[in-house]
Amino acid sequence: MKDANLVIKSGIWYTICNFFVKGLTFLLMPIFTRIMSGNDIGLYSNITAWFNILAIVTTFELYSSVSIARFDYKEDLNKYISSSLFLGSLITIGFYAIIFIFKDFITSLMLIDFKTINIIFIYLLFYPAIQMFQIKNQIRYNYKPIIFITLVNAISSSLLSILLTLICANKLDGRVFGYFVPLIVIAFIVYIYLMIDGKSISKKYWKYALSISFPLIWHLLAGYLLSSADKVMITKMISPNANALYSVAYTISQAVSILWMSMNNAWSPWAYDMMDKKAFNKLKENSKPYLIFFIVIVYLFILITPELLLIMGGNEYINAKYVMPPVMIGYIFQFVYSLYVNIEFYHKKQKNIAMGTMIACLVNIILNFIFIPMFGYIAAAYTTLIGYIVLYLLHYFFVIKLKCGDWYDNKFFVKILILSIIVLLISNFIYYYNSIRYIITLFSIVTILYMIIKNKNQILKALKNKSVKDFIKIFNNKNKNS
Repeated sequence: MKDANLVIKSGIWYTICNFFVKGLTFLLMPIFTRIMSGNDIGLYSNITAWFNILAIVTTFELYSSVSIARFDYKEDLNKYISSSLFLGSLITIGFYAIIFIFKDFITSLMLIDFKTINIIFIYLLFYPAIQMFQIKNQIRYNYKPIIFITLVNAISSSLLSILLTLICANKLDGRVFGYFVPLIVIAFIVYIYLMIDGKSISKKYWKYALSISFPLIWHLLAGYLLSSADKVMITKMISPNANALYSVAYTISQAVSILWMSMNNAWSPWAYDMMDKKAFNKLKENSKPYLIFFIVIVYLFILITPELLLIMGGNEYINAKYVMPPVMIGYIFQFVYSLYVNIEFYHKKQKNIAMGTMIACLVNIILNFIFIPMFGYIAAAYTTLIGYIVLYLLHYFFVIKLKCGDWYDNKFFVKILILSIIVLLISNFIYYYNSIRYIITLFSIVTILYMIIKNKNQILKALKNKSVKDFIKIFNNKNKNS
């Protein structure tokens, strides 16, 4: 029982910390959109997009192997971590050497000056240490060091970013240095700590780490490109200012993605348990209210999109309102196909998952090349949605192939997804008629509040017990009453 309580306690604190860190992004957005030009906002978004691509490629994602290595090197995990860290540094230095040789071509391709590329690579040299430190402590349910490092990283980089952006003549440099310098310092300290703690550099561990991590690169890279290649391509094909409009709207839309990730952290372990017990009827029954709860939140966000953009960006970003509905509807498709992905993971079909992500990524990039020049940055939101639709269809096919198609009510999912597409089309219409939109929004909020008040006892019980089952029961009862 003590161990179970520790797992629950750790999970709660991870979720709270995650919401706080992600919430900082939204809280700081109105500040940066008002102290930086649209051009600088777009260039900074391009920098972060490239950093995330480089973080996957130039580190070989070696830290992802730690979760599995803990079983094979239970007594030597510290040695494994120090060896993997050193190997990761060698790989990163190797990539930097290539970029240094072709720096003129690379800076032209990435639209990033070489000074900024140097800052990025200094951080990439030590960045895996933070990831390995977190995984090492997660394994032991030692959540306090993780939360401490995460909060120090987030708060220090946020405060210094604001300070340097305000005082520097070059606002973009101020934000870049303000963001990366604290992260470099903290990652360097953690890197030295892990190397001293492990005191080992062994080729035996290198071979193991590469065998685990290298195949994941393609899945992770394709997944990131699917969600973020748009920003790089908009900057390159249109302008940094267009990317600023797209990025602000996209970042606000990610609020529902944070909700999905937090819900999935609670749902997935329960779903795997039901699969193991062959309790497929419970999966089918409980997935419906689980999905309904999510889409209600998404639809509400779509309704208040213009107001969110006005608050977070200001009047100059209001035209980006047409970006948010397709992106958020895309998250609904992501929500549904993640239920199928859980089945694939349960059957250890990771190759299917990687293949699906790569196909969807390729479709998205091809469509971007075709439609961004024709219809502008808003087209990128729709190509991303199409990418998620492709992923949904592929994962449904994979699940049918596994003969697990009856584990969920697929007809119900199809109805919800068709309804979501209709909501997307309607949203573009009602943005022209604010009075209609306000009436629908008010009605929706009153309905949600009524459901909360009516089921407050069950909600309190669910929160008290930290139980997904109780949480779902609220919506089951609502469906039966209606």
